[in-house]
Amino acid sequence: MQLDRDPRRVFVAHVVPVARERGGGAVLVLHNITALRHADQVRRDFVANVSHELRTPLTAIRGAAEALLDAPPTPEESSKFLTIISRHALRMERLVRDLLRLARLDGGQETITRTDCRLDTVIGGVQRDMQGALDARRQTVQVTLDAEATAVAGDPAKLHDVFRNLMENASNYSPEGAAIEVTSRRVGNTIEAVVADRGPGIPDTDLARVFERFYRVDRSRARDPGGTGLGLSIVRHLVELHGGTVTAANREGGGAMFTVSLPA
Repeated sequence: MQLDRDPRRVFVAHVVPVARERGGGAVLVLHNITALRHADQVRRDFVANVSHELRTPLTAIRGAAEALLDAPPTPEESSKFLTIISRHALRMERLVRDLLRLARLDGGQETITRTDCRLDTVIGGVQRDMQGALDARRQTVQVTLDAEATAVAGDPAKLHDVFRNLMENASNYSPEGAAIEVTSRRVGNTIEAVVADRGPGIPDTDLARVFERFYRVDRSRARDPGGTGLGLSIVRHLVELHGGTVTAANREGGGAMFTVSLPA
């Protein structure tokens, strides 16, 4: 049952009568089960989304395999169908890999080794890894780091994964020929690194939920094309593992920006 104006708050009520010789009436006990109901819904949504994400590539693989088996294909047809099988098998592999990593993060099985980690080195490594995809879309990466915001206390490998996910996300939703902007500044004992794009942005109602697993926002920016829908959730877990935070916002002039705050 719901007792107030907030439909997200759910209670379960237990009522027992009081004997007349003890005064009569009833005793009502309310338990707030909002968190339990939310956890159950998250679990249901997660299972449904994983099933959907696996069904799509499996259907494509099965269709291509049946086409190869139905009749002797030409070399061109064989190459086409085998390419489909390979592409969707890789998609399933990425999904399973991300699911396993989220399970490790949830279970506290991933630890970090803090070092004096330079942001320019991390971002430069990500840029080199992405150079082929960036060139294909004629995109560039503009890096502007404040002199006082070039290093953080963190794990270089895990921070590489953080910025790889954010920069790939920015590339996927930026138009061809656009620039991905990476900036940093120091705020007290915190370094704020921002990855910004000039894509369609994120609806205001979805900004607080984009880091949930498989969460669907506006269809124009539902998730990475060909991605797993788990990248931003992994980013949030890795940043929190460093004792930091990550937020999403829309920028003036269009586009989205993700701000990672880490200990200096």
